[in-house]
Amino acid sequence: MELPEGIGTPPPPPGTPPRSPSGSPPPPPLCRELWGSREAARYQGDPRGGLQRLIPPGVCPPSGLRRAAARVLLPQGYPESVSPDYLQYQCWDALQALCSTLAGALATRAVLQAVGVGDSAATVTGATVTWVLRDGVGIVTRITFAWIQGSRLDCEAKQWRLAADALNDAALVLELLAPAWPRAGPALLALAAAAKCIVGVAGGATRAALAVHQARRDNVADVAAKDGSQETLVNGLGLALALLLLPLLEGRPWLMWGAVLLLLGTHLGANLGAVGTLRLPTLNRPRLRLALGGALRGGAAGGGAGQPHPTAGGGVTDVTVPGPEDVNPREPLLPGFSTRLSLHLGAPLHRLVSSEAELRKALECGTDDYIIVLRPSRGWVGVGLRRGAPPDTPLRACAHALLLEELLGADLPPGAPMGAALRPLQHRLRRCPPGSVPWGVVAESSRLWRTLGPAFLRGLEAAGWETQRHLLAPDEWQLDWAGPGGGAEEKPRPLPRPQ
Repeated sequence: MELPEGIGTPPPPPGTPPRSPSGSPPPPPLCRELWGSREAARYQGDPRGGLQRLIPPGVCPPSGLRRAAARVLLPQGYPESVSPDYLQYQCWDALQALCSTLAGALATRAVLQAVGVGDSAATVTGATVTWVLRDGVGIVTRITFAWIQGSRLDCEAKQWRLAADALNDAALVLELLAPAWPRAGPALLALAAAAKCIVGVAGGATRAALAVHQARRDNVADVAAKDGSQETLVNGLGLALALLLLPLLEGRPWLMWGAVLLLLGTHLGANLGAVGTLRLPTLNRPRLRLALGGALRGGAAGGGAGQPHPTAGGGVTDVTVPGPEDVNPREPLLPGFSTRLSLHLGAPLHRLVSSEAELRKALECGTDDYIIVLRPSRGWVGVGLRRGAPPDTPLRACAHALLLEELLGADLPPGAPMGAALRPLQHRLRRCPPGSVPWGVVAESSRLWRTLGPAFLRGLEAAGWETQRHLLAPDEWQLDWAGPGGGAEEKPRPLPRPQ
């Protein structure tokens, strides 16, 4: 005997969309529920007038533990609320923090031994003096470093993040060496404290700068807070492992040094991996230099990158520029070691010229918004920014200065984009007498940059670079000269004669 339909058959799994008696697909949902950009549930009416919540096929609801961990450790709205490189960076960062915590636990033992803990001949006064000296040197170093380098930590966040971790490892090695040289112990601890204070300033500042990059919904505070939670969790795990590791290394110096070298090597490798995952879209000087070089020489990967598109009137409408994905992996990671010329952006007038004749020449060869002075024999180029110039003037002026730097470098290949216009200028620059300012080259580059500059800026925007804000670190000096400037188009007004 056949059973009626529905009797003796297993019930459908919970959340399965109901089917009509004829077997046709269910009606469209009344409402869809999404978490970020992912569909989480669908709602349909039931015969009693209520709402039925249905899980779409292929959607696996997260467990309670996973959901709680995500809320505690990840920014609200992850992954849409953070940058695409967030997860990779945080994984590498967690590994380096774990290694640093373990190595720091070994160094703490050495510091206590160096100040006299466990030594019957040590005095409380001696240990106090050593500790106060250590802290005092650290305070002075912290203030001095923030004064000298504070304004550049935003501009070279990747470089100083890596430098800070290298200094941290050097400080740990100094602390581990302190017990072996009792006479030099206080000096070694003071040096280690100085290095760690630089680490504190540079590490904290660059973490804040990277949080700005990672935040995609003006949620910098949330990103920074969750980064702190992740680091605290990793540090707690590291301390638990250190409690197991320290007894195993007691009285075994060779094994201890082997563990330290392994931890520090992994720490530096993880930091290189973390910095290498970053794809910062904001232009600093090294990234602008690489983007300009790619546009001039054909881009990072060849192809049509850098190819100009001329207009009927001979101008340039567009230049293809390498994007952040191409430029960031090639950015130098040593701060201050990526330049051929020393560039002073926003220089005072007395650094640019030394006479009225030089000032007149600079105004004739410059532009309406800035003047530029190139001294190849000194390896220096200076840019004077005009007061009241448009907001994009520092970016245009810096790119112009870096263009002159590119012309001082290797020969532009014969088939290089824009080579027809720039190769003659490069040859003229190399024939200039040593010690002189190549005013003719500066004037010609200003004339060319009036056409190439706007096209290059449009290429930057098209490649995904942020051009409304930059990290080019211009100085605060501004110039206010009479007349429009830019003698290639209009002569400046005569300067007043001294009475």
